[in-house]
Amino acid sequence: MKILYLSTYNVSRSILAESITRKFQKNNIKAGSAGSHHRDDIEPVAYRVLKNQHYSSENLVSKSWDKFLNWEPDIVITLCNKILKEKCPAYVGKSVHVHWGLPDPALQAGNMEENFTKTFKILDQRIKKVLDIDITKLDKTELRAHLKGVIE
Repeated sequence: MKILYLSTYNVSRSILAESITRKFQKNNIKAGSAGSHHRDDIEPVAYRVLKNQHYSSENLVSKSWDKFLNWEPDIVITLCNKILKEKCPAYVGKSVHVHWGLPDPALQAGNMEENFTKTFKILDQRIKKVLDIDITKLDKTELRAHLKGVIE
């Protein structure tokens, strides 16, 4: 099963989610992340938070969502509200799609490290709940309900 996290720039939220999923992946689950307007590099604070939380940043790079045109993800999770207003690639419609809107930690007031850590912890909690069960055995309706249920 393939899970793809999408955000506009693929430099923080989706990168964090990809790393978290990789750490807890089981049952042959693969994780990726991408953006509609990817950047040259990942937000440095995201790297620090992953390191501080003992998560890998290996092979994490900002990628265009076009890179995944032939990947055929089973699940697409969008993480920012802005991306919902864009014309998403066709694979989003073929996948189980849910929206876990979170504010961009780089744009929030206050301490950047704290903002990124808060976002990391929210994603970590949600992803652990998703992977607590064998999601490969759920049909699309059950899977969508499970993915939505972790944010309630």
